[in-house]
Amino acid sequence: MANTYYVSNTGNDTNDGSINTPFRTIAHLLSIIQPGDNAYIRSGTYNLNQSTSTSGTQNAPIHISAYPGEHPVLVGSGNISNGDMFRLRHNWYILKNLEFKDGTAGLRITSNASHDSIINCQSHNHYYNGYYLAGGASYIHFVNCDAYDMYDSGSNGGNADGFGINGQNVPPGPGNTFTGCRSYHNSDDGFDVWKAAYPVEFDHCYAFDNGHQDGDGNGFKLGINETQNDKHILKNCMAWNNKQNGFDYNDNSLPQSLYNCTAYNNFRNYKFSNINGGPTTDDIQNCISAIPQNPDILLQSIIDQNTNSWNLVSPNDPNIVTDNFISTDDTVISGARNSDGNIPDSDFLKLKSTSTFIDAGIDVGIAYNGTAPDLGAFESAPMSINAQNSSYTLRIYPNPASNYLMIQSTNNSDKTIKISSLSGQILLHKKSLKKSIKINTTNLPTGVYIISIQNKGVIENKRILIQNN
Repeated sequence: MANTYYVSNTGNDTNDGSINTPFRTIAHLLSIIQPGDNAYIRSGTYNLNQSTSTSGTQNAPIHISAYPGEHPVLVGSGNISNGDMFRLRHNWYILKNLEFKDGTAGLRITSNASHDSIINCQSHNHYYNGYYLAGGASYIHFVNCDAYDMYDSGSNGGNADGFGINGQNVPPGPGNTFTGCRSYHNSDDGFDVWKAAYPVEFDHCYAFDNGHQDGDGNGFKLGINETQNDKHILKNCMAWNNKQNGFDYNDNSLPQSLYNCTAYNNFRNYKFSNINGGPTTDDIQNCISAIPQNPDILLQSIIDQNTNSWNLVSPNDPNIVTDNFISTDDTVISGARNSDGNIPDSDFLKLKSTSTFIDAGIDVGIAYNGTAPDLGAFESAPMSINAQNSSYTLRIYPNPASNYLMIQSTNNSDKTIKISSLSGQILLHKKSLKKSIKINTTNLPTGVYIISIQNKGVIENKRILIQNN
């Protein structure tokens, strides 16, 4: 039978870990927690230097999260080169609403750890990376996580990335994904995928204001290839105000896939140079480059040269911003998240209704409105969803979901519902006329899925996280 434990600064490790008599330390919790157990950390500061000791299972993952409405912080002994970090070395963990700060690194996932989910976490002010994946770490899913203010004084900022997915010695494994994550104001790079050995997928991730002191300052660095599998996928990602390149191939000789990405006001927005021995053909489609400080380098062959902004408008056209974007104010998108971990909606780099980039793309498998996809990270809203009912709305909740998922709409028209794995395997396919539909998800292992709903000619895709107890 699964247990529920609590940890509090006012507790004692000789207690039973109940809500009224909690443990005092996370270290003690990690020494006794078992598959299927849940743990809640109360507000306060705790030692960052922790290491897992046992794994959960597919049907009984281990949950460790902040107590609802409270804010625990795991604090290291300072920004030093050889000190504290949280070491996640085991499988099937769900870490949620935790903050890691002031260590050598924040969260380090190695030792062939797999199928871990990191949700709504913050990592900042470390000597090296905020989050680091290596040593065979595989099928790790980051959702709505932030990494910021890393700085390593030993190289004056040259080795401190927000997210590092790379193999200095032993590379990560397959299946690592990042959704809704932000990396900013780090001395080196935002997201660094160097010798990752397998494809890494980024979806709606943002990198901005990276690079200070002697750090490189790339938004997304796509890494030199360790194997023939270093072919990374970026969807609806954005890079702006970075010291170096927004999107950088970093000597990777393998094809990279960038779909509906936006780069604005970086030193160079895109750098994809020729490779010694012959150019790669990169799949860069529906992307926008606006106001690079220096010309983009796009010397590699690109699939379908007519589906990016630079095929329509020069990136340095004096009117590219005023003609196409509602706003270049990033105050909201770079600020505090909503209570559910999502980034508040804003007009930053969204397209005007008169933009040249609306309906200028091609179908790359991402849902769109109108006659064709828009260019850039944000698809503009349709003028109306159908002629008879412009007030149609669709809700999919809760997300994360546990045991069930609700779909509510304002009409009872025929809806086609699909739930797929990230690899594209369809796990559920059904039709319904109901306005309110409840889907049992208990047979789905904990993980990230895609739900697709087609209704009156409109298709909506959304990522959902299933967390079954």
